[in-house]
Amino acid sequence: MSSSTSITCGSPSEPADPLDPSQISMAPVNRSKGRNVHIYDANDPTTVLGGLILSNGVTNANFYSMVEILVIFKSNFFLRDEGDTKIERDDGPLQPGKYYIVAVGGFLYNYSFMIRWLINQ
Repeated sequence: MSSSTSITCGSPSEPADPLDPSQISMAPVNRSKGRNVHIYDANDPTTVLGGLILSNGVTNANFYSMVEILVIFKSNFFLRDEGDTKIERDDGPLQPGKYYIVAVGGFLYNYSFMIRWLINQ
């Protein structure tokens, strides 16, 4: 016994564009499940920007580098934890928790990195 699933995108006369989000009928995958490190903008502490599942060996310096891949900064920045303590960019072990980006000059999300990553999945 076999079953098949058909996903229809667009009308029969129009070719489907796999990169057009309006043609995707599947529910988005919740990729945040299991994350125990979460990243927020200090100016918008209720919106999660990203996160990771912490593994052994990840340092504070590694975490700063990861944040610099996902975010484009207009000025210097630092990270602080839930207790408002500044996280040093050092070889100390990263701890599970919520981290807030503090950037005087603001920052932008690096969407080009995210799009390339999503296309390659």
